[in-house]
Amino acid sequence: MPRRRAVDGADLGTEDGYALRTAVVVGHDYCGFERFAELPVGTVVTATTPRGTFEYRVYAHYVSPGRGTPSQGLYWGDLTLQSCVGPNTGFSYLMRV
Repeated sequence: MPRRRAVDGADLGTEDGYALRTAVVVGHDYCGFERFAELPVGTVVTATTPRGTFEYRVYAHYVSPGRGTPSQGLYWGDLTLQSCVGPNTGFSYLMRV
């Protein structure tokens, strides 16, 4: 299955969740990205980018009713992972470690 992703927000490695410079990775649930919204709190995610390799820890989740709902105000931390969860949209919030 081809990997597809959309990236919005700050470049990984330059983000600052405290100043709301949050990197965002969004993936379709039918492409295998449904795990984005359901990572257990405490999970460490490693991202390898042209800027380097960075580690992030999941600290919270949020599920917004409906698919494709406006995400304004729902991006937090250093990295937000977003995907559909059933009929809703889920978010995992991570801070760089």
